[in-house]
Amino acid sequence: MKSRGTHHVVEFINCKSDKLNSVKDLERMVFEGIKKSGLSHEKIITHKFNPVGVTLLAIISESHIAMHTYPEAGNVSLDVYTCSDAKKQEKFISLVKKYLKPESTRIAEVQRGSTIGLINKSWITSESTYDYEVKYYVDKTLYAKKSKYQLIEIVQNKTFGRMLFLDRDLQIAERDAHIYNKALVDILKEKAGNLKRVAILGGGDGGILHETLKYKPDSVTLIDIDKEVVEASKKYLNKICYKAFDNPRVKVVYKDVMKFLAKGPKFDAIISDLTMHPEAFTRLDRPTYLGKLFDRIKSKLRKGGILSMQCSSAFDNETYELVNKILTGRFTDVSYKSVYIPSFCEEWIFASAKN
Repeated sequence: MKSRGTHHVVEFINCKSDKLNSVKDLERMVFEGIKKSGLSHEKIITHKFNPVGVTLLAIISESHIAMHTYPEAGNVSLDVYTCSDAKKQEKFISLVKKYLKPESTRIAEVQRGSTIGLINKSWITSESTYDYEVKYYVDKTLYAKKSKYQLIEIVQNKTFGRMLFLDRDLQIAERDAHIYNKALVDILKEKAGNLKRVAILGGGDGGILHETLKYKPDSVTLIDIDKEVVEASKKYLNKICYKAFDNPRVKVVYKDVMKFLAKGPKFDAIISDLTMHPEAFTRLDRPTYLGKLFDRIKSKLRKGGILSMQCSSAFDNETYELVNKILTGRFTDVSYKSVYIPSFCEEWIFASAKN
């Protein structure tokens, strides 16, 4: 399941404020913090304990804020959860910190429905649905921005070079991008023969596009919903995309792939670099959404056209079985290969099929 909101758990240690036992002052602090941070106030509920301590619950349009004070120790526990821009709640936390004046602050971040990890700018913990997580050390953050659709981060790592993360999920790394991209593209040379028209679904970093252009198709259309991923990749991931986006044979379409595939031309090959976990952006259940998606992909492949796609981690048996059911019910010559991607720290499954 993809994240549906950000949850911060905060401990303020040895606060210098003398207001930790004042309901009135704490309510004012929280109300002003909500207003200044851009969150939306609905209601504040408080309870004062005897002899000391206050619990406060603020209901906001985005979800909630909860706080408990320990005046006897000078400590405050804060819990902030929103389903909107996490920068707003980070600003709220900063405002509360300024008011309470703690000697130290401890923060944990939870992407609800996904990973749990301490906030630390020196590393990124990549999402996993299995019994482990992968932590990548960050030498330098080159780009970090919340687009309309997702959190985009490009960081520098000593081992893997520049790395692209979307919502803290690793997409590609300089050192082994060629392994991932070739796993998707080489099958076209084997099965598709003469390529005239190719579509790439997703792949906003441009690596698959660069690899596809080596086979000299007449045209390549790349469809990605997030223009900011493409623009950031052009600037910071030039060793992955090179100058592929500048090629005159390339057309980039910023659109939801379902809408793009609803009409338009047919292709000799379609490469899908889309997530197989669409829960974060559709109300349909996963089998229904993916079934509709691959029905549309099939409709846009010429007879004998080739589909190449990334599937999942080799550990994700549920997704593999679902993809296999979808592909074998719609295509012929379905085949799979498992490729170890060093930066993913695991084997990844790729599939191909013929229309």
